[in-house]
Amino acid sequence: MLIVLIAFAVLLLAGMPIAFAVGISGCLFFLQHPELPATIPVQLTVTGTQNFALLAVPLFIPAGNVMNSSGITTHLLKLASALTGRMWGGLAQVSIALSTMMSGVTGSCIADAAMNSRLLGAEMLKRGFSRGYAAGVMSFGSLMAPIIPPGIGFILYGTVGRCPSGACSPPA
Repeated sequence: MLIVLIAFAVLLLAGMPIAFAVGISGCLFFLQHPELPATIPVQLTVTGTQNFALLAVPLFIPAGNVMNSSGITTHLLKLASALTGRMWGGLAQVSIALSTMMSGVTGSCIADAAMNSRLLGAEMLKRGFSRGYAAGVMSFGSLMAPIIPPGIGFILYGTVGRCPSGACSPPA
C-alpha cells in the first residue's frame, strides 16, 4: 500500500492529471497483489458506468433544447413577466423568476445562466441595464439551480450516498 501512495504522490508532483495518477496507482495495487483476480479493475470500471440515476445529468441538455425549440421557455418567460414585470426593476425581477422556474428543469447553474442570457441578455441591454448589472442579475439568479430539486448535486448525492429520497441517516 505504501508503494501505491508514493507512486500517487510522485505522479501528482510530476504534474500528471489526477485521473491518470489514480488509475496508474490503482494498477500498481493490483500488480502488488497477484492473488486478486485480474477482472476486478474492469468490473469496477464498468459497474461505475452502469448507474441509471447518473443518466439524468447529461439528459438535462436535450431537455433544455426541447424546451427551447418547442416554445416552452417563451411561455415561461411570459409567465415570469406577468408575475414580476410590473415590479420596480421589472426585467431583472423577470430574470430571477425565470431562473427559479427553470432551475427545476435545467438542474445546473451553467445551463440556467446560458438560458437566461440567451432569452433576456440582449433585452436587458436594450432597456438600459449596464452589462455588469445584467450579468450579475442573471448569474445570481442561476445560483438557485443546484438547490431546487432535481439539481445535479442532489442527484449525485443521492446516487453516491444511496439515498433515494435525499434523506439519509448516518450509519448506526
